[in-house]
Amino acid sequence: MKTMPKLIPKRVGGWPYPERPPEIRIKDFDPITLNYTPEQAIEEAKRCILCPLPACVKACPVKVDVPGMMRAVASGNFAEGAKVLRETNCLGGTTGSVCPQLGGLCEASCVLNKTGEPVAIGMIQKFLIYWEIQNNVKPERLNVKPTGHSIAIIGAGPAGLAAADLLLRYGHDVTIFEAMPEAGGTALYGIPSFHLDKRLIKHEVNYLKEMGVKIKTNTMVGRDLRIKDLFNMGFEAVLITTGPSEVIRLNVPGEDLKGVYSAYSFLIDINKALLENRSLSSLPYKLDGGRYIIVGGGDTAYDAAKMAIRLGASEVIIMYRRTEKEMPGYWLSREEVKKEGVKIMPLTVPIKFIGNENGWVKQAECIKMKLGEPDASGRPRPIPIPGSNFIVDVDVVLIAIGRRPNKYLAEVEGLKLNEHGGIAINPETYETSIPRVYAAGDVVTGETLVVKAMAEGRKAAQRIHEMLMGLTERVNLDKKYYDERYSVRFKTTSALSTSLQARESH
Repeated sequence: MKTMPKLIPKRVGGWPYPERPPEIRIKDFDPITLNYTPEQAIEEAKRCILCPLPACVKACPVKVDVPGMMRAVASGNFAEGAKVLRETNCLGGTTGSVCPQLGGLCEASCVLNKTGEPVAIGMIQKFLIYWEIQNNVKPERLNVKPTGHSIAIIGAGPAGLAAADLLLRYGHDVTIFEAMPEAGGTALYGIPSFHLDKRLIKHEVNYLKEMGVKIKTNTMVGRDLRIKDLFNMGFEAVLITTGPSEVIRLNVPGEDLKGVYSAYSFLIDINKALLENRSLSSLPYKLDGGRYIIVGGGDTAYDAAKMAIRLGASEVIIMYRRTEKEMPGYWLSREEVKKEGVKIMPLTVPIKFIGNENGWVKQAECIKMKLGEPDASGRPRPIPIPGSNFIVDVDVVLIAIGRRPNKYLAEVEGLKLNEHGGIAINPETYETSIPRVYAAGDVVTGETLVVKAMAEGRKAAQRIHEMLMGLTERVNLDKKYYDERYSVRFKTTSALSTSLQARESH
């Protein structure tokens, strides 16, 4: 009879991951989490019971072969572990850092949740990419015949990079056009180093370059080039993955006062300055401490709050119009901000900002809320409580209530938009209103998770590949990397188990 694997209930390094003490980490911009040592990675990988039908993979938008990765790491074969990870996830270290693994994705679905703590899949992913960096690992030459087809991708964020990776693996020539000085998109510029170590995303971008992806930075399509120019240059298809950059405003009196900023723009500018080793004093922000109010309950709000703490804020308050239970950001990130001294003020929203004689914000008039019936989002509708208004003194306000798709290119090129303000696409083919021009990721859907944008980029790339190769059968990537892969293994495992049981019975 088949021997059941030993269940090890506790994960290595403590729950949920090893981290630097709050009183130390708030003094710098280094990563909050500590990386596994090789010994820790092996020990943690051995906790995986190698499910024949792994729920963790089913929950992963890009369908990383987690059992295959864990099997390699448990044996100490880190090069093979990284190779397995890269099969469907070219940004494994990035997603290992920013994915809410315990928020409905891989780790939340791990069967060990029923008996203890789930396997630290994100920590293993990060370990593998750190291991590549430390050992100066270069990509193996792709054993694929060139197709002779070329594709232009607009936007070098996660969706564009993931699409380029898949297209390159099919043998196509891929060039990405990026408006910023470096590739990486929101992962590089929008997420602070304490959340995502920039060494990881930079290594992963360079790895793709060495594999053969061409990236032209400081090039804005729509301004420096037009889509027709790309076709004239010989590209046979264009994929738009320019993400969400239009910040949503509160639309309340006083929002245009000095000292009231978009949290996303705030993070972009500070991250860019840090990447370029420029002084933060050159930025047009008030960075001399004081009380910060962050409006919103998502990951951008949490990152902005942690950034404010590191910039010397005397007090940081996150205001959210619903309760903590409804806050859309990753709950572990919320716990991190609390450890760092940030206060959460739920069921509260500013309705007016008040300035001083010089036009700088000095107060916020707020109102308390109560929860009503669910709205279109399925969450309880926040309802203002009459007469609950109160005044809060404030020095800086950061608005973090979401971002809409980047409409710049759509407006320049005359592309049709969908009901969310994103680029309209054929949901089956990812093609836009212009033939052979495709779109995927947040520029279509609006702000979402990095790994979900990557999954959409890969699916669009698959459709482009099929179009260029004249293939009539459409491949479902979710089915290919889950249903087909594990159903075969499951049948083989089940057949072997049945055979062994029959042999032992005789």
